[in-house]
Amino acid sequence: MVCCVETISKTVIIALNIVFMVLGLAIMVPGILMFTNIDFLSDEITPLLDKISFNGVNLGSISNNLPMLFIIIGGVILAIAAIGLIGACCKIKTLLVVYAIILIVLLIAQIIILAFFFLLRSMLDDTIKQEFLNQLQNSYKQDALDKSDEVSSSFNYMFMQMECCGIDPVTSTSNDFDNTPWGRGTAQRIPKGCCKDVTENNYASYSNAACTDTATSGQYWSEGCFDKIMNSFGATLDAMGYVCLIAVLVQILLVVFAFCLCCSYATDIV
Repeated sequence: MVCCVETISKTVIIALNIVFMVLGLAIMVPGILMFTNIDFLSDEITPLLDKISFNGVNLGSISNNLPMLFIIIGGVILAIAAIGLIGACCKIKTLLVVYAIILIVLLIAQIIILAFFFLLRSMLDDTIKQEFLNQLQNSYKQDALDKSDEVSSSFNYMFMQMECCGIDPVTSTSNDFDNTPWGRGTAQRIPKGCCKDVTENNYASYSNAACTDTATSGQYWSEGCFDKIMNSFGATLDAMGYVCLIAVLVQILLVVFAFCLCCSYATDIV
C-alpha cells in the first residue's frame, strides 16, 4: 500500500511539476516580449503614462515594472518546480518538505495577489480610459513633436506608433479632439499624428487636408488608442491572470502530493 502511494504521488508530482514549469515559462516569456513588443512603452510616450494614475499608482510605473514582475514570477516558478523534481526523483524527503513549505507560502501570496488583481482588473477599463480622456481634453495643446510640451508630444507619438487616433474611435468629424485646447483653436478635425502616411521625419512639414481637415475615411487611423492599448496590454494582463490562477490550482495539488510522498518514506534520505 505504501509503495503504491509512493509511486502514485511521485508520478503525479513529476507530471505536475512539468506542467508547473510550462506555466512558469508561460508567465516569463510574455514578460520578456512586453519589453519590446508593446509600443506604448516607448520613451516618447512614457511622460503621458506617468500622468495616468490608477489607485495612486501611475501607469508608467506599472507598465515599466510589470514585465519584470512577470519575469521574476516565472523564474521563481521554474526554480521551485526544479526543486520538486529533484526531491521526487532522488527521494530526498528533506527537500520535498522544504519544497512543500515554499509552495504553501507562494500559494498564500498568489491567492492574495490574484484577489486584488481580478478586483482591480474589473475597474481598470473605465478608470484608465477616463484618465486618458481627461489628459487629452485638458492637456493636448499642440500638434507637434515638441518635447517642451511632453503630454501633447506623447499623444502624437502614441498616435503614430500605435496607429490609432484619439481615445475613442474617430468615426466622424466630431471626436475627442473637439474639447481639447488644441481643438478649440484650430479648424483641423484631427492632428497629423493620426494620418497614415505621417512619420517622425516628415511631421513638421506634413500636410494632408483630406486627413487633418476633413477626416476623410481611409486617410487616418480610425481605431481609438484605448482599444489599441487594451488589445495589447489588457489582453496580456488577462492572460497572465488566468495563467496564475491555473498555477495556483496546480500548486494546491502539488502540496497535497508532496506531503503524501513524504509520508510514504519510512526514513529521511538526504
